[in-house]
Amino acid sequence: MALDRAPLAAAVEAEAPETAVEPEAPLPRARRSRTQDGNLMRRLLRVPLPALLITDPEGRLLDANDTFLRLTGLTREAVEAGQVRWDALAAPETPSAGAQAVDALRRLGTAGPLETEYVRADGTRVPVVLAALGLEGPERTLVLVQDLTPRRRAEEALRFLSDASRELAEVRAEPDAILAGVAHLAASSVASWCLVDMLEEDGTFRRVAAAHRDPTREVLLREAPRYSASQETGSALFQALARGESRLYPDFLPEHMEQMTRTPEELQQLERLGALSMMLIPMRSRGQAVGLFTFASCDAGRRYGPEDLEMVEELSRRVVAAVDNARLYHEAQEAVRLRDEFLGIASHELKTPLTPLRLKLQAMQRQASEAMLGGTPMPPEKVSDALEVALRQVRKLTDLVDNLLDVSRISAGRLRLELEEVDLSSVAAELLSRFAPSAEKLGCALELHAPEPVFGRWDRLRVEQVVTNLLSNALKYGAGRPVVVRVEEDGERARLTVEDQGIGIAEEDLGRIFERFERAVSDRHYGGLGLGLYITRQIVEAFGGTVRVTSSPGNGSTFTLELPRGQLPIIPSIG
Repeated sequence: MALDRAPLAAAVEAEAPETAVEPEAPLPRARRSRTQDGNLMRRLLRVPLPALLITDPEGRLLDANDTFLRLTGLTREAVEAGQVRWDALAAPETPSAGAQAVDALRRLGTAGPLETEYVRADGTRVPVVLAALGLEGPERTLVLVQDLTPRRRAEEALRFLSDASRELAEVRAEPDAILAGVAHLAASSVASWCLVDMLEEDGTFRRVAAAHRDPTREVLLREAPRYSASQETGSALFQALARGESRLYPDFLPEHMEQMTRTPEELQQLERLGALSMMLIPMRSRGQAVGLFTFASCDAGRRYGPEDLEMVEELSRRVVAAVDNARLYHEAQEAVRLRDEFLGIASHELKTPLTPLRLKLQAMQRQASEAMLGGTPMPPEKVSDALEVALRQVRKLTDLVDNLLDVSRISAGRLRLELEEVDLSSVAAELLSRFAPSAEKLGCALELHAPEPVFGRWDRLRVEQVVTNLLSNALKYGAGRPVVVRVEEDGERARLTVEDQGIGIAEEDLGRIFERFERAVSDRHYGGLGLGLYITRQIVEAFGGTVRVTSSPGNGSTFTLELPRGQLPIIPSIG
């Protein structure tokens, strides 16, 4: 980078009217040239320009402008006292950088550009580019110093965003894996350590990633304080997240640490991490807060500024888009998997009643043909048996199709309820009598404890469907043991329990058996679409009620249904 004399001269001339000094007497030409040259340089060093300084042939600093002093952390007194050497400013691994510029100047008249690093008075480093210009006479050299920190940081930010974009492009990766990759990438470039926390529905933060430039300190970083947005409404972290506003701490001070911690132990943990500068950047998706980035610098020479904040906010937007894409991709893959699984199960379940129905009808057709050829009528009992089997299989098919239609209605929000006064005890008694033949074949004794009517305003057909699903479930998994049904009134609510002594349900499966296409056992051994309990829960919740289960393997299961009784008509007393 060559130093152009014309702009510098123009800058000085613009300043000259205020600072020009007229000589008292004419000077010899050579002397006048050197004196005017000196006055020119002194005025030049007071004009707001890039960092400028003057050195002597030995490399001692003779003068410098304020920009150079701020850049290096030197004092004007030290410079004017001749206590600073040009080459002493260079980084230890390049101690001859200053001397190179001076030597080149002596040989060629100018030197530069030369890129190197200065060591500030506080020990931190600053990248610079140098250009030297010889003044009249060999005694002095004008050196222009340009701080490369903004350019280096801009290049660093571009590299980081480019690398992060490649990391984010892998939609097949799990969202948590994407976030962890970004955190480690940040800790290797623009931060000393990085945290990623995702906001859960209960208002707490789940730590997804904790990356430190020093791997030995990652254990300490993982123990860094976590926050609850529902409790820490006054914390800086919550404010940043709730309003979608980033928080920038160019100097991360003790009072900032106190704002972000709740206990002395958490404060000590944060202090041990040694953050000197910090950024908190919320992640938002569709206008809602979903998580938080924490970027921290432990380097005294790396203070975050508005440009860094802008860069990380752009990263946050890209990360949210990538995580959404990855989540949608995995949801689509899961939906395809569930669809394929469902189609396989549905095909099997629909064929199960069709096969005996077809066989029975074929046998009946053959018997009818034989009877016609023999001129004898078919025995009525054979016709009745065949029709009973056929009707039973048709009912199974109807139930399967109805379940599929119910799932479609529930998904579309079109589940309709026709409310009327219903006696839950009467419904339970009627269904137990209907299930009695099936229970007898399975060796299950049915017991009903419903000492009095329990009325409520419900959809009778839907209540029957719910109790039917619970009874079918108990008989299927009851292992031939008694099934007990109880109906009772509890103030404004009605309660029905179905208890079996069958195979039971593992604790880890209790939460998912009310979901679509879910079972706690193999469909190969027990069959079914895995929709009965899902439909049951949806109907019960439509009534404003609840259904829950308590169970353990080998000890049976107890399903408890609770329904609000609703507004019942007041029956006037007689007499």
